[in-house]
Amino acid sequence: MTVTFTPEQDQYLQLSQTRAYYQGLREGVERFAWWRDGTQYVGTTGSTLKNVLHDIDNFEADDLARCSRSKQI
Repeated sequence: MTVTFTPEQDQYLQLSQTRAYYQGLREGVERFAWWRDGTQYVGTTGSTLKNVLHDIDNFEADDLARCSRSKQI
């Protein structure tokens, strides 16, 4: 049996999956951040947790906008 979705349902599913992906990405980054001199860092490059979370927010906003635009064309 094949399930077909309306364009609105497909868009909702894509937006929901995108949000869930970025929520998981934030969770992983926060769990593996480490402290030094009162600041949380991510990875070995010296990026602060605050800056990385800001970057993730920007990537998510871009992806969500792209998902919304692609269905309006």
